[in-house]
Amino acid sequence: MLRSGNHKSVTFVVRGNSMNPFLVCGRDKVILVPPQKPTVGQVVLAEFKPKVYALHRIIKIEGNKITMRGDGNLLSQKEIFEESNIVGTAEGFIRKGEKIDTDSTKWRIYSTVWHWLRPIRRLLLSFYRRYILKLY
Repeated sequence: MLRSGNHKSVTFVVRGNSMNPFLVCGRDKVILVPPQKPTVGQVVLAEFKPKVYALHRIIKIEGNKITMRGDGNLLSQKEIFEESNIVGTAEGFIRKGEKIDTDSTKWRIYSTVWHWLRPIRRLLLSFYRRYILKLY
């Protein structure tokens, strides 16, 4: 759809918990645009296995090989694929009804702080899943 150039953007509701705590399944939406040159930190939708897609953050680029991981995934959970498998790049999100662009200061702060918290992320995610998600 996006790769063919027929659409300028596509918006859909996120499914799954791999991008918690920032994106919540069934509540939040992602706005995708056609694939762009990938950069570390960027959120992309990729087909990492035939007909298996994931919306995750790029954590490493080595030549044509891209490694990504969901913000809510543990450190060992990651996908590796080729750049040509990127279906779309996240331009923004609709979170709790509010649009957040990926180039906004708010999103950059979220992303940076979450990256810094990597050593204690497992504890934070456990707390989030046990207590916070039950509130929604």
